[in-house]
Amino acid sequence: MIRFARPRALFAISSLAVLAFLAAGCGGGGGGSSNTESAQDWADGVCSAINTWTDSLRSASASVSGGNLSENSLTQSATDLKDATAQLRDDLSGLGAPDISSGDQAKESIDTLSGNIQDGVDKIDGAIKDAQSGGLVNALTTVTSTISTMGTQVQSTFSDLGKLDPKGELESAFQNASSCKSLTSQQG
Repeated sequence: MIRFARPRALFAISSLAVLAFLAAGCGGGGGGSSNTESAQDWADGVCSAINTWTDSLRSASASVSGGNLSENSLTQSATDLKDATAQLRDDLSGLGAPDISSGDQAKESIDTLSGNIQDGVDKIDGAIKDAQSGGLVNALTTVTSTISTMGTQVQSTFSDLGKLDPKGELESAFQNASSCKSLTSQQG
């Protein structure tokens, strides 16, 4: 069964990489506490959180690539993804709203994305637990579709952020924030 599942596992791995790329390429957003901070500091905090999360996604996908597909590697990958997502939520929650007219709405958008990503990770975790009782192919299908959904949610959130900021303050902040520059260079 593992031999049959290998193409799906490779698809799941590439889906993790696509999600990492989508998260990196979208720019940023953030939110958490009731304070505000400059748009550039906020963007830098968001990009830093996304950098850390994407690095963890890459690491998680590497743990099940190159012939390393097993229940143990899938379980470890899911654990790594859960830990990375918890860190992402903590990092984003620690940010205030950006100091722009629609800062509170931007913060809410990122908080919603963070919750949606956590829901996706919970779904992946459940699928991996099911794989331990023989449902590896079904788990890979769930993982793949959930990652695709998470990627769409990331894209949608950052598209919504652009609509919230008609003056372009956030776009400028993301272009100028040091952590965001490394995301841009990763797209290469």
